[in-house]
Amino acid sequence: MAPNLSVAQHEQLAGMIEFSALSDAQIAEQAGCSQRAVRRIRSNMQHFDSTKAPPNGGGRHSSITPPMMSALCDHLLEHPTLYQDEMAEYLMAEFGGHVSKYAVRRALVSSGWSRKQTRRVA
Repeated sequence: MAPNLSVAQHEQLAGMIEFSALSDAQIAEQAGCSQRAVRRIRSNMQHFDSTKAPPNGGGRHSSITPPMMSALCDHLLEHPTLYQDEMAEYLMAEFGGHVSKYAVRRALVSSGWSRKQTRRVA
């Protein structure tokens, strides 16, 4: 696997691609990289206005939307001793979609709620 290009090489390639009438082979020879790297950087500059593509987001999509989460937090203020499966039943009754107790747990963790904190707030 080829090593990553340095920041200086990215800047050099960007300048050469923008202001030069050289071929990909000539640019690659002067910058010390492959022709494939030059084509990839040229494509990134056309699509993203940068020599590097933005990172892809990772992880699963949440089945609990922000309005569902705010309703759940409000409901937890009134009923702080609910179990996670009871929270999932509440969300299914209010919003009609299927929500697992594991999705409830992930949503609570991402918003910073814990059982101790819930009891303290209540």
